[in-house]
Amino acid sequence: MAWSDRRVKAATLCLLLLLPAVALAHSPIKGLNNFYNGFLHPLFVPAHLLSLLALGLLFGQQGPRPHTPAILGFLTASVLGLLGTLFIEPIAVETVLLGGAGLLGLLIAAKRVVPVYLSALLGVLLGIAIGLDSAMVELSGNERLASLLGSGIGIYLLLLYPMALADHFNKRPWQRIAIRVLGSWIAASALLVLTLTVFVPAPSI
Repeated sequence: MAWSDRRVKAATLCLLLLLPAVALAHSPIKGLNNFYNGFLHPLFVPAHLLSLLALGLLFGQQGPRPHTPAILGFLTASVLGLLGTLFIEPIAVETVLLGGAGLLGLLIAAKRVVPVYLSALLGVLLGIAIGLDSAMVELSGNERLASLLGSGIGIYLLLLYPMALADHFNKRPWQRIAIRVLGSWIAASALLVLTLTVFVPAPSI
């Protein structure tokens, strides 16, 4: 079996494992308190997870220090997005997040120098989108505040760890290739999920 075929099958299997979580992506997990529900929320939404992994890998690959404005822009935008959920109705941004993750994955795979203004623009756009898409509509009052606090910390960590990983493993040629391969997997996964989201109708409940 060709290596490319194995990669495609592995990516497809990962997507199939992720898809069941979509239906309950914005609902609390029974048995967990509201803070931990929010903290784990980005892990259970494929669009959030792929976007955060891609953005963190891109910042780490490009070098976190030169892209500090973009990192701060993302974190500020995500906080504003989280706070915005207290005042506005939920907005469908899954397509934006998946498209952004696909673009970021391609940039990582190509390993081109990304201007700071472009990374800042992508960071702000994805930060706002993830924040606005993190509200659990079943919660209100202090319960929602606890959930949003947990989501903010989860978003920060899911950006920090891949960024640190890409920055650390960016010294030897094989390490740089591994980061580029991860970027290509993220791009393929995001485009596959985007295709399913756009062309496969959601089951009626």
